[in-house]
Amino acid sequence: MKELIRQEELIKTISAQISQYKLQKAARIRFRVGRLTNITEKMLVDFFRMALNGHDVQKVEIEIEWVAVRLKCNACQKAVDATNEGYLCPSCHSEDLKVVSGEEFYIEEVIY
Repeated sequence: MKELIRQEELIKTISAQISQYKLQKAARIRFRVGRLTNITEKMLVDFFRMALNGHDVQKVEIEIEWVAVRLKCNACQKAVDATNEGYLCPSCHSEDLKVVSGEEFYIEEVIY
């Protein structure tokens, strides 16, 4: 649910810019999205098409840069890449890990 609220806020911002500067459309929108979010590419594209109803969204190119999940071990301070095998520090085998990246969701760039 949190991701949908952030998506709606971002779309309102882009819509306001299009109206404020009397632009015809956004040509490309580039996002940074963490792998830990519940956002999928299809969800993002569909939501934009619905929200930007008055604009020519068929021609808007949407790029998504996926951010990998990185963790930091609170026990030994080692940086850890998340794997499909679970969240466990390979050095000390601690499960006490903090998320460093992978929860991002923001607009990196909008080209009009």
